[in-house]
Amino acid sequence: MTKREKLLIIGGSAGGPSAAARAKRVNPELEVTMFEQGRFVSYGS
Repeated sequence: MTKREKLLIIGGSAGGPSAAARAKRVNPELEVTMFEQGRFVSYGS
């Protein structure tokens, strides 16, 4: 079994989803998890 690289992103305002999208474009095999304290995550970034 191979281990996948993982990325943890803290924050769901403009920077979090943008960083997640960029990371997945650079490495599609990356496992991305994002945590946001509030009720809403920004999808417009």
